Amino acid sequence: MDKKLVKNYIYSVLYQLLLVFTPFITTPYLTRVLGLELLSINTFTANLVQWFVLFGMMGVNTYGNREIAKVRDDKQLLSRTFFEIFAMQFCSMCISSIVYAIFFSFQEESLKIYLLLQSITLLSVALDITWFFYGVEDFKKASIRNMLVKIVGIALIFIFVRSTDDLIKFILINTIVGVCGQLIMWAQLKQYVSFVPISFKGVLRHFKPNISLFIPQIAISVYSVLDITMLGYLGPDRDEVNLYEQAQKFVKMFLFFITSIGSVMLPRVTNVYHNGKIEQVNNYLNKTFKFALYMAIPMIFGIAGVIQNFVDWFLPASYYPVGMMIKVTSPIILFISLSNVFGTQYMVPTGDIKHYTYSVVSAAILNFIVNFSLIPYFGAYGAIAGSLCAELSVTLIQYYFIHKKIRLTISIKELAIIVISSILMGITVGFVGNLGCNFFVNILQVGSGLLVYVILLFVLKADFFMELLNSIRQRGLNNNG
Repeated sequence: MDKKLVKNYIYSVLYQLLLVFTPFITTPYLTRVLGLELLSINTFTANLVQWFVLFGMMGVNTYGNREIAKVRDDKQLLSRTFFEIFAMQFCSMCISSIVYAIFFSFQEESLKIYLLLQSITLLSVALDITWFFYGVEDFKKASIRNMLVKIVGIALIFIFVRSTDDLIKFILINTIVGVCGQLIMWAQLKQYVSFVPISFKGVLRHFKPNISLFIPQIAISVYSVLDITMLGYLGPDRDEVNLYEQAQKFVKMFLFFITSIGSVMLPRVTNVYHNGKIEQVNNYLNKTFKFALYMAIPMIFGIAGVIQNFVDWFLPASYYPVGMMIKVTSPIILFISLSNVFGTQYMVPTGDIKHYTYSVVSAAILNFIVNFSLIPYFGAYGAIAGSLCAELSVTLIQYYFIHKKIRLTISIKELAIIVISSILMGITVGFVGNLGCNFFVNILQVGSGLLVYVILLFVLKADFFMELLNSIRQRGLNNNG
């Protein structure tokens, strides 16, 4: 892959790393200062607002990224396209905010103050133009801005959130810092675009193709956002909302190395595909497919060996069930990693929205059925079952539709090496965990597991791993020469 792709991936990973480490900093503090009940209220009310964000944004994050990538070489057309898409986004968010105000009036009084404060998120999203910077492949500005906002937010939480009376302050920090972050992005925009007049017709032309991406976004949200909503309304205990959210956060934070590639590859594959370089698209997809397998499979076995030790010292005793929830949820890492390759990196950039939509709508229906059937009886575990079924179905359906269009060249031998190395790594991690239950043991578990996995890949001569080593070695020789 070329240097720009590598740099964009690094910037994206740096931000995702910060997202990974943020819970390590804030979660132990917040779970003890605010407690399970108040954090469940925050999770539930924030989740309700996300539905109005979803309908307000429609499919702009993906659509805007893709459309900007198509026209980024023509500044006049780039400027017009940006202002047309943003105008559509802003108007749509205004309509969504009005509907939210109506929804707000019917909610229970005890939640209204929190729902009102959470609504500031609607303004933040209305101003969000991250999709533009992704489209022009300037991940540096977007990532630095996101990291700055996150760091400021963390600092403010430790300064102002000090007791169970500070839930309102906590919500305000999260929402207002978000708005300030969007304003920074606007200050960085001027080097790319200049103001051009736009027409209603110009704005309207984006509506139909954006809606085509909006439908799958709704479906995806059914099995990523609806879980918490249904758990809050149908579950036997609303406190499980935060337990479930913590489990989902811990599992999905391990995806950052893999899903960051999706954000980087979407504009690149779009640009390459629309320039007719089909073989290059296939080459990109093969690399990211193998990368996903090499990362996702060991993560599943590693989590199984590490997580309960980690939860026991990291969270209060009331969060003990999170460890088992994370173990049960962990296969979702592989499913999401592969669907990120098939859907985000191939179907969306190449315009195969019909089959992409079919895959996620089918998964959403399955997720709803499983959730509705199991959540009233099994609570958070019913929601986990729904998520696993949904993500697996997405992966299988997407592969069915694309397997004849791209050539995925991984051998049974290479796949066996990955699985065997991952299992032996997981056994090592579990054995080291017997030394105790604290931060240092967890670090030792991670370090020993990583070392064992890498050594086994080298000894067993895993093809893609050796290819990467040779590439690094050759680059070093070239630099020395």
